[in-house]
Amino acid sequence: MRIVIIGGVAGGMSAATRLRRLDEQAEIVVLEQSGYVSFANCGLPYHIGGVIPERSSLLLQTPTSLGARFRLDVRVNTTATAIDRAAKVVRAHDATTGETTELPYDRLILSPGARPVRPPIPGIERALSLRTVEDTDSIVAAAAGARTAVVIGGGFIGIEMAENLVARGMQVALVEALDQVMAPLDPEMVQPVHAALRAHGVDLRLGAAVTGIGEDTVTLADGTQLPADLAIAAIGVRPHDALAASAGLEVHGRGGIVVDEVNRTSDPDIYAVGDAV
Repeated sequence: MRIVIIGGVAGGMSAATRLRRLDEQAEIVVLEQSGYVSFANCGLPYHIGGVIPERSSLLLQTPTSLGARFRLDVRVNTTATAIDRAAKVVRAHDATTGETTELPYDRLILSPGARPVRPPIPGIERALSLRTVEDTDSIVAAAAGARTAVVIGGGFIGIEMAENLVARGMQVALVEALDQVMAPLDPEMVQPVHAALRAHGVDLRLGAAVTGIGEDTVTLADGTQLPADLAIAAIGVRPHDALAASAGLEVHGRGGIVVDEVNRTSDPDIYAVGDAV
């Protein structure tokens, strides 16, 4: 039995290690697009803020350690580019070597995660998003020497980014299009969150839309220009379902791979887990 898993971190690596415990003989191959297959997602903002000072503390397992402990063939910097369901083959590109290979499978698990929302705001390419260790490195580098920051989006990541940029000693504005941050909370429950943000010096802009991102400013719909040596886009995520859709798997009209109660897709030999479903 050969099982190929596309995507690591929480979904893919949990599936891989559980499968190994269920089957000592299976050949398990994990393809991870980034350079890190197992890391502490929730710790990323706190490394940026210096609460977690050592970058190495974010890294939980490596391809070498996973190979030694679980006999997993983990390939980082490797992107699955196509799925041939008829031949039961995954085509993958290795960014390190430049080689493209074809991997046959008996069962396939999709765990590609989600991608940050990037609305068509002029200058959006200047705003950084936080999803991977590489994103964390980019924000740390960009924050070095920066004094002002604007965080666009008041969800969990946006609030954590605001918190940690304040911890770095920066002047921070948080812009949210709704009338409150943390949309899942009732309006009454979110008031203490607003108060805490303001008490820590965050310039909280609620019910505000961003219309442009410049070299050192972020412009709001009412014409206000906020100083921004650093701009962070934390507007949300969308399921990364393009690979599944291109392979002819059923994808929901609003995004996300359709699965049944055991996470099986419309192909009985392909499963999907995590943010992509």
